[in-house]
Amino acid sequence: MRAAILLVMMTSTVVLAQTQPPKLLRLYEENDLFTLHNSDRGYTNGSRFDLYYQRHKKPQTILNSLLLKAGDSSVNTYSWGFMQSMITPSNLSATEPDPHDYRYSGSLYISHALHSSNPVKKYLIQTEWIAGIMGRYAFARQTQTYVHKLTNSPKPMGWDHQLSSALLLNVNLKYEKSLIEKRHFEIIYGGDMFVGTMMNGIAAHTTIRVGKMPGYFTGYMDQFTAMPGGEKLKAYIFVQPSIGAMAHNTMIEGNIFHGGIFKGDRNPEKKNSDPSLEPHHHMTCLDMGGVIAYQGIGASFTYKILSSFARTLPGQAVGNISLYVRL
Repeated sequence: MRAAILLVMMTSTVVLAQTQPPKLLRLYEENDLFTLHNSDRGYTNGSRFDLYYQRHKKPQTILNSLLLKAGDSSVNTYSWGFMQSMITPSNLSATEPDPHDYRYSGSLYISHALHSSNPVKKYLIQTEWIAGIMGRYAFARQTQTYVHKLTNSPKPMGWDHQLSSALLLNVNLKYEKSLIEKRHFEIIYGGDMFVGTMMNGIAAHTTIRVGKMPGYFTGYMDQFTAMPGGEKLKAYIFVQPSIGAMAHNTMIEGNIFHGGIFKGDRNPEKKNSDPSLEPHHHMTCLDMGGVIAYQGIGASFTYKILSSFARTLPGQAVGNISLYVRL
């Protein structure tokens, strides 16, 4: 009798585990340290944590009603994320800002997103809502100082002159559609739009993938880990060129409501701005990398080549390392 009860309990536990919606944890580190040219100029670091999950029932909240879906056949993957990013000039030993270089700035924000992909019609829509802050309460100064001390790197000395605090509220939209889909080869095209107090702009991109991989529109989690009952190993490379136009980037130009360093900083405490340092509104980016996944664990590396955010400054490169764990 006891054995029968134990068997029923074990069976119920297995069935319950199998019916629970899947979850995915992503740990993400983006840094110019992962490139051949470690310059600490411009976008120098971004650290992020995301929890992705699926639901059996549609959430009945106001925020989730603002997340777009890709039709009745869509695979809907929700996420909550937390990120800190920072921008610095090239000379970290200078205590006064260089009017011909970037100003220190840091941001800290949370995100809530829906990655909705339609495997039948081969397209996806991703909606991301962002809320956070830029300035001293983003604690970028403390993070960079601690990491540089830990790695015996030069101490950044100019954080006293970081850009003023700003409230960051943004909605980021992405649309992608299949162009060519073969067993080991895919071409996808798409576009992005950014609207809010953090950044305003549009972009278009093309993604080429080659290797042992799932279909691009089978769901976000399936791209970076192996689904139960499916192939245990995935390995593929990708290239993604993009071009866009940026009307305003608060992390570079300062608060959108009272101007920034490019147009003359209107904060009387900051007298080292230079109106001749103009933003580069036409942006280009080239992402190259690879993904490898075995069962419930995956990893990716992306090498990003970015055009300059300012007309008089050179472009840069950063590397991204991400770890994915299916829960």
